[in-house]
Amino acid sequence: MAAWHSEGMDCFVDLSALEGPTALEGTLRRVLELPPGPGRTARIQQLARFLEANPGFAAALQEAWSHASAIRLLAETGLPDQPSFLAEGLQRFLDSLIPRLDSEGDLYSLLNRLELTEADAEWLLALDPAGLGQLPELLRPTPEALVHAARLLAHRAAALGLSRELLDLIPGANDRDSAFFELPHAVRQHAAQPAEVGSLDHFRQILAACRTEELRAHAYLERRGVSTELVFRLDSLHAQLDRLETLLALHRGEPLGQPLAAELILGAASQGSLRALGRSSLKRLARKVVEHTGARGEHYIASDRRGWQHMAWAAAGGGLLTVGTAAVKYSVMWLPLAPLVLGLAHTANYAISFGVMHLLGLALASKQPALTASALARTLEAKGGMAAEVDLVAAIARTQTVAALGNVLATIPLSFAFAWGWGHLTGHPLLSLETAHHGLQEMHPLVSWTLPFAALTGVFLWASSLAAGWAANWSAFRQLPEAVALSPRLRRTLGIKRARALGDFLGRHFDALFGNAVLGFLLGFVPVLLSKFAGVGVGVRHITLQSAAWAMDLASLLQAGVTPGHEALWSLSAIPLIGLLNFGVSFALALRTATRARGMGPMERRALWVDIRKAFIRNPWRFIGPPPR
Repeated sequence: MAAWHSEGMDCFVDLSALEGPTALEGTLRRVLELPPGPGRTARIQQLARFLEANPGFAAALQEAWSHASAIRLLAETGLPDQPSFLAEGLQRFLDSLIPRLDSEGDLYSLLNRLELTEADAEWLLALDPAGLGQLPELLRPTPEALVHAARLLAHRAAALGLSRELLDLIPGANDRDSAFFELPHAVRQHAAQPAEVGSLDHFRQILAACRTEELRAHAYLERRGVSTELVFRLDSLHAQLDRLETLLALHRGEPLGQPLAAELILGAASQGSLRALGRSSLKRLARKVVEHTGARGEHYIASDRRGWQHMAWAAAGGGLLTVGTAAVKYSVMWLPLAPLVLGLAHTANYAISFGVMHLLGLALASKQPALTASALARTLEAKGGMAAEVDLVAAIARTQTVAALGNVLATIPLSFAFAWGWGHLTGHPLLSLETAHHGLQEMHPLVSWTLPFAALTGVFLWASSLAAGWAANWSAFRQLPEAVALSPRLRRTLGIKRARALGDFLGRHFDALFGNAVLGFLLGFVPVLLSKFAGVGVGVRHITLQSAAWAMDLASLLQAGVTPGHEALWSLSAIPLIGLLNFGVSFALALRTATRARGMGPMERRALWVDIRKAFIRNPWRFIGPPPR
């Protein structure tokens, strides 16, 4: 046993000649060079025995651990360095690319240099203190460091809690009455007299009041709309209050549920991670966005026969309007426009068409799946029973089916009639022979990029639904309808009644119009940008627009005396495939986004799909036919 002990302690002998921070860093690295597990546990037990046998080296380590930067280590590790989300994200991005020269002996920088992970914290939590000898006491923060770190955190939390942005989230709050105004004094008093019952009670009372204000701000933010910047600040405030409470509890000598060292390791592990920053600060925004998206998606689910019939007529109207959209698209392509202007013209055509379609209450089937998927995620979260969730999926499926049929069955004959009438009125086909042939060839499902482009269009449809949800959240956060209705400038310009009407209009339509504008940009400008500027041949395949294009191509060829034959049939067969990819990709992406934002994993989605498959096999008509009377 003695030989084993001696051999085990030899790995630290070469460090005993080092001093100060160098000795501390070398010792920690010697322990961490082994992966978390029994080997590292044995190594740290060897270190404990080595320190007992070499009190001089133990004193050197303790002196290094008592460096002045211990205050920064305790007050900042695991907490954001910057006061804003964008500044914090930029700093983490730059730190990941460009090395930074650390101050000599800085314990905060040392912890970051060690590149610790969550596994290291879990290993530390699993250690048996009995085998660590004097090591825990050696690395225990000094009372002075704990007090100064707590006071530093109190001032920072008070400054954050008293900022105008956060005070505005608490109706009726002001600086003088805020508990954050008293927090630094309460911390100073309690830190000076940790054993005094009165100072402890006063500190706990002030801390509880601060947490109440924080919760009220969160609740108001949820009702009004979420801002990533304010969520970041509130999360920072919450973390500062937690750390403050931990430091003062340790100063009082109370046992902690989780050792401070493990908390610092976890903080250091996530401190430089952009992904961790985005996950913590953007999750609530993502949830709010899908909530708004799901609320609008409920309007596109026909639960009864009357709603189903209304959707059919709305889709037919959308198909009629799409004829004009396709005609304008071809007209723009004939003009000798620069690529930038061409892309903007296509964007304006799609955005205006989709916007008018929304204002007239018409339906475009391919826009609905991403919206209805968010509504489905809401039902999944409510856990109303798998039967209710399957019923909702069936309602979504049959609504999408009738909307798609309404779009296509109206668009094809109306587009054909338009092209045929144009030919009779002008004496020449709507499209040239080359353009019509090329249009049919580009739709061939086997020898063209139609199906990948249809899937890409599904991605664009999903992205536009997220944009609409973001716009709804932004409008709610800024209280845009109320601000417009009460704006003195708009009231002077438009009059009180018109300003109020404009505010009401924005409250009802702003998010949808914004989403339509984004969809127009993605369908109209992005393909031109990639093709003309980047040399990447990318196109979009939208079921309703392709139906109109197919009919116009066919009519133009027939008027030119050309019978396309198999070419027309192959391109026609692509239309339902385009629809399936438009719907399937956008629905799958939206459902995944919505369930992840609501904290649901793949198990819920997998169970849902199993039950849907069983229900479809039993009664397919339930998913494609009209609702029961």
